[in-house]
Amino acid sequence: MPLAHDVAVELRKLADSLDTTPDAVIVKPVIHLSHAYVSNAKERFITLAKLMPRPINKGWNGEEITLEHETPALYIYASIAKSLTCTLVQAAIPAKYSCDPILSLEEEEAL
Repeated sequence: MPLAHDVAVELRKLADSLDTTPDAVIVKPVIHLSHAYVSNAKERFITLAKLMPRPINKGWNGEEITLEHETPALYIYASIAKSLTCTLVQAAIPAKYSCDPILSLEEEEAL
């Protein structure tokens, strides 16, 4: 895994390259930082959350926790799976109901 400094060096190289023609119109860059297949994913995600530029939009899509930082010129998106941050306490079970009949047998048959 690279260190934050190593990533910063590479991003500076990209910034310097873009600054050689500052008036060029380019597509809005998207940086996606996925924590799906890394060791110590939760700790690395927390570290990234502390380092990301502000403001950060926090989200939850049911399967992943997401962090987003967006400006007119850049979009940064970080994600981590629920299974890497949470402990399953109890698997979902179907609901069971016990209901008294609303209609009598005669009323049911008349329908």
